[in-house]
Amino acid sequence: MIHLVVPGLLWPKDSVAGVTRGLDLPALNTLFGRGRRARGPALAPERWLCGAFGIRGGELREFPIGALRLLGEGLDPGTGAWLCADPVHLRFSRNTLVVDAAGPDLAADEAAQLVAALNGQLGEFGEFLAPHPRRWYLRAKRAPRLLTHSPAAVAGRTLEPFLPQGEDAGAWRRLINEAQVILHNHPVNAAREAAGRATANSVWPWGAGSLPEQAAAPAAQVLADHPLALGLARRAGARAVPLPPGFDAAVPQGLTFLDALSEAAQHLDAAAWRAGLAELEARWFAPALAALKAGRLRGLRLSALGDEATVDVTIVPGNLWKLWRRPITLADLPA
Repeated sequence: MIHLVVPGLLWPKDSVAGVTRGLDLPALNTLFGRGRRARGPALAPERWLCGAFGIRGGELREFPIGALRLLGEGLDPGTGAWLCADPVHLRFSRNTLVVDAAGPDLAADEAAQLVAALNGQLGEFGEFLAPHPRRWYLRAKRAPRLLTHSPAAVAGRTLEPFLPQGEDAGAWRRLINEAQVILHNHPVNAAREAAGRATANSVWPWGAGSLPEQAAAPAAQVLADHPLALGLARRAGARAVPLPPGFDAAVPQGLTFLDALSEAAQHLDAAAWRAGLAELEARWFAPALAALKAGRLRGLRLSALGDEATVDVTIVPGNLWKLWRRPITLADLPA
């Protein structure tokens, strides 16, 4: 069975009818209509992934996203304590600071210069790394006792309630403040501001912890480009494979993490979301459904994630004959 996981597939219910109007999605609608559906609470993609691999966390326990995501970047976290320390752009909205949803589109050389400046002045906290221009990390001097939120969860909201909490929160709030001063005064950001481009004027620490002792793979193979999914697969001993262009019945099946809609859904960019969904229909949903009908696929599971709910759909070849189950659109999914 192939398991397709699609963060951002569930657009907010109050506007999904208008956003999907005119989209031709017969395969996706068939999967929703003929499959067995289960609805659950909304889960951020990071939480869903950690849960799928048996990584424990929750209200009072941090998921070690930093170490796991770094492993997915192809680097070895060792036994150290890591945090994601992603560059963000803070802006004022209605007299309060918010994290801009889009974030700064840094080039690799810009990220390297900014990280070098942070390392030059914030060494008491640890060492910053930037293996990707938009994904930074901090190897902490000691394991911080924190509860944090991802930048995606904070984007567009008042900053204060989402700052680090927990026993060591004071020190890490100080890191954010000191990083803002360093980054604000850096020539890279001065040049970006002069050019009218978003600056990387803060860092956002989140996902503190060390690599978990073990992880349980939900499938023998994980197809993904998302570094957290790849890191979890490697920790669990599953085969981690870059995402192919589309569904291929000849490829060994497993968990496939399709992250093409996340950013558009987060920004409520309807045009980009529609374009991404049409591509998923053509490259993944329609070919997978055709393989199911032809008997080349034993079953298909679709996990659709959104800000309001998670919908899990399982379909096997026998379901396709239940013609009384009519296709269901995203707008018509039961609440």
